[in-house]
Amino acid sequence: MPAGYLAFARACEPGERIVVAAVGDLLLHHELQIQATSAKQRFRVLWENVEDLLAAADLAYANLEVPLAAGVLRSGEEVTDPGLVFDRKVYTAYPRFNVHPSLALDLVASGIDVVSTANNHALDRGALGVDKTLAALDAAKLPHTGTRARGKDGPWHAVTKAGSFTVAWLACTLHTNMIADEAGQVLRCFDSPTAVADAVRTLARTPGIDAVIVTPHWGKEYAPTATKQQTEFARRWAEAGATAIVGNHPHVLQPWESMTTTDGREVLVAYSLGNFVSHQPELPKRSTAILYFGLGRAAKGPAFVTGAGYVPVHVRQTGDEFFAEAIDRVGGPADSRAHIVANFGAANLLAADKPIEVTPQCQPRRE
Repeated sequence: MPAGYLAFARACEPGERIVVAAVGDLLLHHELQIQATSAKQRFRVLWENVEDLLAAADLAYANLEVPLAAGVLRSGEEVTDPGLVFDRKVYTAYPRFNVHPSLALDLVASGIDVVSTANNHALDRGALGVDKTLAALDAAKLPHTGTRARGKDGPWHAVTKAGSFTVAWLACTLHTNMIADEAGQVLRCFDSPTAVADAVRTLARTPGIDAVIVTPHWGKEYAPTATKQQTEFARRWAEAGATAIVGNHPHVLQPWESMTTTDGREVLVAYSLGNFVSHQPELPKRSTAILYFGLGRAAKGPAFVTGAGYVPVHVRQTGDEFFAEAIDRVGGPADSRAHIVANFGAANLLAADKPIEVTPQCQPRRE
């Protein structure tokens, strides 16, 4: 394989396989909400150029960094919902977001199978907003992880199935922008040094769960590298039994690595995938990737990572409209591509118009 290739020792083991796709933050600033609420495709207009790349995976994940709270003002007061319109009262953008709940339906239609809801904007519409967001996701049949409704003591995690694999997802957040979580609705990553690790350990030992993927909202915004806290907790969660860790929150890419645990497992850690769609204008904030990683399973034991790759993506602005595009399909921008490759390396780059293959070294694959 090429120099710098991020490889996994069990890549070519025989057995069942699936491919997981992951994208970063869905951060819908007002320009994007205006565009989406005016378009025939609604929110899909923002990423329709890469929809097929999401559908190419067996499972696809995104970080939902906005509430979907119909009829709720910034104050938390419930009012008559204005419908699919960016009215700047019910539906708003920075600093306190709220997006029409049809976004959930559009994510499902685009091939997204699970979202994280634990992030610093989770409480932008208060406790009622969390309840309504989860109700909208449930109505769309979109699994979610990291928050729960008031008065509920159910699990923080979500479970998805693909082929014969059962995958648990667990999201947590660094903070909630100093908005008090009075009802205990949001899972915090770091309030307790062991809480998330204990949850990961329990899931990893649960019969029927093949893999545990942790999706933390962590790190320092706009920082190009992971903090000491990120690397320390990644190690803690990996040792507890995480199969992969896919981070978000910095709004820029951060490098990835394979972390080997004391029991010899190789855990994929992608510290930040940046923004999938947003209006943040600087190049690093508009340069992202669709991450792909394979999960394999032998006759006995938990699932393991077989390989990883990525497709470079850039958020193009044309006038007042924004579109996520696969860079190599449209011939640029070259500086955005170079920025992405600097984070993930050239060796694991995948062609956008070829079948997704995260273990090319195993061809022809043994089954």
